[in-house]
Amino acid sequence: MYFNEELKTGMRGYIKNTAWTGFVYGLAALVFGVFAVITPSGTLSVFVGAIGFLVLVHGAVLAAASLLGIKRDPQWYIGLVSGLLQLLLGLFIITRSENISNTALMLSTVGIGLVGIFTGTFSLISAIRYRDIVSNVWPQILRGGLLFIVGVSMLLAPFGFGTAMVRTVGVLAAVFGIFQLWTSYKLVRELKE
Repeated sequence: MYFNEELKTGMRGYIKNTAWTGFVYGLAALVFGVFAVITPSGTLSVFVGAIGFLVLVHGAVLAAASLLGIKRDPQWYIGLVSGLLQLLLGLFIITRSENISNTALMLSTVGIGLVGIFTGTFSLISAIRYRDIVSNVWPQILRGGLLFIVGVSMLLAPFGFGTAMVRTVGVLAAVFGIFQLWTSYKLVRELKE
């Protein structure tokens, strides 16, 4: 058992108090995914800027949730560091998306791929850690696996931003957003019972 009984009670409260962050990020991912599927031939700078915004939102949400869990989660600093790195990457992408160059595009794509890998891994580890607290963790496992796959695909093809790649990323982001919203809903519902 990862958490002792005293920590379990505190972690339940922490998860319940920070469940709103999952809704914010899930909605942002869903909007981004629909945008990418509908307008795949939009300019590259707009697409990269939208990805930067998504990374920025996720970083801010993760950092806020981690700071709220300082007293309850023994590994709160992992989420904080990941959130701050994503925040910085999102800011870099947004500020550089107007004058996108091949170097900035490659750095942004590699950064997004790394964020996907690290966030997916963090999500999988969190699902394993919380399995004693929350009984239904498989949507979070699916979400983490999907993020990991997207991250690896971005690293394998950093210049593969054709229309098909944009649509694929859009569909994956929309599916991820739906999984995130579903996971957050199930989590809030289970913790109320």
